[in-house]
Amino acid sequence: MTARARVLLADDHPLVCQGIKALLEPAYDVVGMVHDGAQVVDAVIKHKPALILLDLQLPNRLGLDICRDIVRESPGTKVLIVSMQAEKIYVDEAFRAGASGFLVKLSSDRDLLTAVSTVLAGRPYRNPALEARTRPPRDPSAAATPSARLADPLDMLSRRQRQVFVLMGQGKTTQEIAETLGVEIKTVEFHRAKMEKALGLKNARALMRLSMERMSEPDAPTLEQVSSTGEFPSQ
Repeated sequence: MTARARVLLADDHPLVCQGIKALLEPAYDVVGMVHDGAQVVDAVIKHKPALILLDLQLPNRLGLDICRDIVRESPGTKVLIVSMQAEKIYVDEAFRAGASGFLVKLSSDRDLLTAVSTVLAGRPYRNPALEARTRPPRDPSAAATPSARLADPLDMLSRRQRQVFVLMGQGKTTQEIAETLGVEIKTVEFHRAKMEKALGLKNARALMRLSMERMSEPDAPTLEQVSSTGEFPSQ
């Protein structure tokens, strides 16, 4: 008899974990459920699962950093991201971080089971709705530098856009950003729309979430740093 694959669940909502567990248990051994990002890697090392279903939004640690650590510390464990975040930048960064699959949480039960079986079989998986997106090649340096990739959506922005991004991440309102930069409110709104397009985000809420996530990291730049004309492109 073939041994059942061991699966670990990591999501900050216990009810979500319970629902996924109930769906998987007829075919897989669910060896644990983790709700705190700081405990995920230790749980992987302890349980040695063949697969972990990992949410990107966990308390105390970023999901992408967790993914990189799992790839490094437990190379035999495949990572399937299960997230509400469907924006292109999150999908691309998940694969760059070493994930083997990306599933949107609003997917059907059938899609979830297909994703699990596909990844366990050694093939990449992403929702059919995401297939049209271009998946970048995995960057071997990503595992060595935990914030090297999403550490910079900033790399894709002009100098003025970086300034707006940083101030958004600091919780500034549109009016406060305009006053700080000495520009019109419409100018801030213009740059915000351009950033959404450049980063593949769906709306201002997604941009705000990404900027606050980036600015909460230990190496988050200051407004003065992103304003440096010697280092950053201007607009």
